[in-house]
Amino acid sequence: MYYIDVILFSSWKWEQSTNIAKPPGFGAEPQKAVERAEGTVRKACNKSRQPSTADDDGGLPETSRIWKSTRHKDVSRSARFFLWMLLHDGYKVGGHWAKIEGHEFKATCAQCGVTESLEHILTRCDAPGQDEIWELASEMWKLKTGEDLPKPTKGQIMACATTKKKDVGTTRLFRILISESAHLVWRLRNERVIQEKLPASQNEIHNRWLGAMNIRLKLDCTLTNAEKYGKRALKKDLVQKTWSKVLKNEATLPRDWMRETEVLVGIG
Repeated sequence: MYYIDVILFSSWKWEQSTNIAKPPGFGAEPQKAVERAEGTVRKACNKSRQPSTADDDGGLPETSRIWKSTRHKDVSRSARFFLWMLLHDGYKVGGHWAKIEGHEFKATCAQCGVTESLEHILTRCDAPGQDEIWELASEMWKLKTGEDLPKPTKGQIMACATTKKKDVGTTRLFRILISESAHLVWRLRNERVIQEKLPASQNEIHNRWLGAMNIRLKLDCTLTNAEKYGKRALKKDLVQKTWSKVLKNEATLPRDWMRETEVLVGIG
């Protein structure tokens, strides 16, 4: 029933933001989870006054903007679902397991010996993954903007698709960078904890992060094909603004580099 309530309540939040009446019959738990998430996002936005993580206008996102961000086209489908689950507190970690007899051990991070939480997994855990990934993200961000990228909080990750900056390309790269990086941290944790695989090596983490960024770059290049995608095609100018300054050997690339099959991001 919990997931049914969560889905129903999410639908209502979406409808509420467009002034559609609320249907009856919602459980208290999903509503509390949603309200906590909204508060976390606003708190994170209020605290993140660094140029890299805050809106250029300094404003806080409205409720409708928070929920529309989970469907933002700049974020990949898999990362959208990941952000949606974060906003709904839908992932069962830490304290959830402490209440279930016979599963209490799952509440504790085996690497750090503390109660696991999404904040811990995404930004604090000592296991290989999150530190390395956020360092790579910061390296790319510095190429793009000349600024360091502070490691985001869970709230800033949830808010990444709400961020608005004056430069459309910088805004778009930020959304891609934060959402894909956080999602990879989560996947690596699941492979280690749920699938019981060995922790990823430094080289594997590096290559998988590069792979995630290059998949997004290649998808953008593919979607500029107006002949194939018509009105759904991405504008070449938008793709150029998104990936400029972070491409490998960018100075030697042809002007219409989006037609090239070997274009890669220039980290590492």
